[in-house]
Amino acid sequence: MVKCIKCNKLITKNLPGLQCITCNKWTHGKCANLTNEQLNVLFSTESADWKCRNCSGPKSKPKRLSFIMPDAEEDDISDSEDQIKSGLKKNILNEIKIEIRDIIRTEMQSVMQFYIEKMDEYEHKFKTYENVILLIPIKIQN
Repeated sequence: MVKCIKCNKLITKNLPGLQCITCNKWTHGKCANLTNEQLNVLFSTESADWKCRNCSGPKSKPKRLSFIMPDAEEDDISDSEDQIKSGLKKNILNEIKIEIRDIIRTEMQSVMQFYIEKMDEYEHKFKTYENVILLIPIKIQN
């Protein structure tokens, strides 16, 4: 969220601001002492530049050096915050992916171990039955 350096309130679609090209700080149009007509001209210009009073010096009038109007979808979110959030989302998704893979691997190992033990158990029973069968005398009919 971007705040005005003068009043410390958020820059939004309803309270648009200007970003100084020198210090990159934001100021509401009204806090920069711009009239509604001046703001309308700046807003209607495709790309405009603006410099805050601190960066342009106290003796000279502020020059237009940088102006950015937030889009409707981005009311309170700056591009850098979008990039940070996008990076965080990627990191979180990657962590979830790794955790899910580890859970699946552990579960599969557990299931495989269960079946290996069952196979060993059946093999042991089979050998036992085989030995019992071999011990039974077979009567040969003549």
